[in-house]
Amino acid sequence: MTKPDITDRRDLEELLRYFYKDVLADPIIGFYFNDVIPFSLEHHLPRVVDFWAQLLFNETSYHGQLFERHQNIHLQANLSHHHFHRWLHLLNNSIDQHFEGTNCTTMRTRAARIANSMGTTLVQKAPPNTTLDGVQLFDPN
Repeated sequence: MTKPDITDRRDLEELLRYFYKDVLADPIIGFYFNDVIPFSLEHHLPRVVDFWAQLLFNETSYHGQLFERHQNIHLQANLSHHHFHRWLHLLNNSIDQHFEGTNCTTMRTRAARIANSMGTTLVQKAPPNTTLDGVQLFDPN
């Protein structure tokens, strides 16, 4: 049986609900959403759908501050490349389980660029006394 491609905002919302269910239960990055930031899926989901709809469908509904939001989280509890790789792993798993097609490939490619860029930029801009003490790292192998 063939899985559908991501073709509209409804598909994005469905995918992202699966993804955040996994994220919230994840032992490596779940604590950011459960303990570090005040996270509400119903509040967060429309923004994330807007973000991906802009990247996949050229919509112009996203008006967020992606880097600044993650920088604020990073200042509270260090984010590293390992955390972004875990995020990417969970996103790709959600895509693979429920969808397939051209937009899925585009989403995976753009997500990989975002993960690499965000991880690199946050580390470069971190205060010099920042450490990774107590952080559980993700090993994809």
